[in-house]
Amino acid sequence: MPLIAVNLSDKLLQEIRDLIDKGRYATLESFIEIGAFNQLALERGASPAEIVERGHRRSSSDAPVQSTKPPTAITKSARATAANVSRKEAVVQMASKVDAIEPVTEDEAKVVFSRFAHHPETKAVPLKMPQQPQPGERIFGQVNRLFPLKLVCRWLAAAAADEGQWPKYTAIAAPLSDDAGTIGSLLDDWDKALERERGSELATALPRRKNNASLDRFLSQFVARITRASEISAGAVCQYEFARFDDSTLALTEQGAAFAALKNPILDANDKKAASALAKSEAEFLAAHIRTWVPTEWIDMKTVLEAVQAGKASPTEVATAVRAELPPGWSDSMVQTHVSGVIARLGEIRLLSRTWQGRNVRYELGGADYVTSFLGTKTEGHS
Repeated sequence: MPLIAVNLSDKLLQEIRDLIDKGRYATLESFIEIGAFNQLALERGASPAEIVERGHRRSSSDAPVQSTKPPTAITKSARATAANVSRKEAVVQMASKVDAIEPVTEDEAKVVFSRFAHHPETKAVPLKMPQQPQPGERIFGQVNRLFPLKLVCRWLAAAAADEGQWPKYTAIAAPLSDDAGTIGSLLDDWDKALERERGSELATALPRRKNNASLDRFLSQFVARITRASEISAGAVCQYEFARFDDSTLALTEQGAAFAALKNPILDANDKKAASALAKSEAEFLAAHIRTWVPTEWIDMKTVLEAVQAGKASPTEVATAVRAELPPGWSDSMVQTHVSGVIARLGEIRLLSRTWQGRNVRYELGGADYVTSFLGTKTEGHS
């Protein structure tokens, strides 16, 4: 990786450090990395509003900044295990970041798809769902797709079927993210070959192989991250109640196993022309699951849908309409990032759609009956 020296004025450097001290950025390196990515996006024709909507403040070492609760801590025994093999060390075991990645070959694709194959029989018993759903932390705004959750659930199910037991996180962090990176690179190849339109790319939110920053982000956002105190902080797959930690063991819940079992156009049919990375049945499963088991996410999605239903159709209008329901201490950029993540997830489960008018985007509701059902009185979970 090239090393570049940059001369900055004392005033500019101090302003950057002030933002780091406020928790807006993890390190000086992450600030510069994010700045480079954002400038490249501008050079490619993206508008500042689009960059903000897609999530403009995230680097390989950042942790979610809008959570108002402490990380979900696992037991002391898990901390000891995690300390031996940290997340950073696991990522380093894969491959060095390179400037150019060779396309995924057919043989490589065949091998990686086999690791995400559905295994109907397994000796690893899924964890029972709780008696009642519990409010949880808000989903981080950079989690802008739900297909990565499918990858994690299917990979865990396949790994457990082969081993007969649920795996330790520290043992699977590297191979899981490595396989996800290969899938991400393959779908990126498909997107480019078919010249998919903006917002319809299958590879969105997935890492790229041999790109340590993206592999690390994938683990942190969707699976888990190991904190500086050697605690395991659970990611979106646990926030969605699809998996849970038992010490350092990561196991699917009954709902996670059910989601993993559903047929997928990418993992099962290898459909290069798929209109979405999730099948209609998977989208409907997720919508019903969120209503029942992820109450905090359901409330955020409901608030956004109701704003669009009331005629708020632009990113700014929606963010302004829902801001009152979000923590008052959040900055404008935090609100925009969070709302854009909710909107992106709603889009993937077909409850919301986007229409681009030049560089401007407008939001529209999905099918009337489908949206009405989702917005209805939330049903209670059961065992």
